[in-house]
Amino acid sequence: MTTKRTIEDNLLQEEFDKLDKDKTGKISAVDFRQFIVHGAHLKFFHPSTIDIYIAELSHETGWINFERFKEFVTLDTSKFKNSLITIELKQAFNEVDTNKDGFISPQEARLGITLAGQRISGSHFSRIAHMFDDNGDGKMSFEEFSTNIMRLFNE
Repeated sequence: MTTKRTIEDNLLQEEFDKLDKDKTGKISAVDFRQFIVHGAHLKFFHPSTIDIYIAELSHETGWINFERFKEFVTLDTSKFKNSLITIELKQAFNEVDTNKDGFISPQEARLGITLAGQRISGSHFSRIAHMFDDNGDGKMSFEEFSTNIMRLFNE
């Protein structure tokens, strides 16, 4: 059974077809990147975030089909929970996780805050560290990090 296409799908297909120069039903990740790089809604994202997202979107093949194109074009970047934000948070987490054990220790968090040019007093830092350590194990997982960032964003 075929899914009925909407007017929006048809318009997206027209845009996709303009990029699909050789009419193979897929566009190169390079052409796709050139197409999206001018999007105003992407100006807040680091270029490496966009590159990682494109690689994920193409399943590391270097090619984007219509469904993946549609997935990107309809991505709501104004919502906090989306693929681009997750990639950006993961990159930030990995930068602070200097020993690459998959967790941020209080020492790594303190260093990350300092490198970001922020100053937080010891008592404030302790409260923040405690707030982000949901399970009380003295370190922060990516899940704890992203969940608490999202919670702060939504307040």
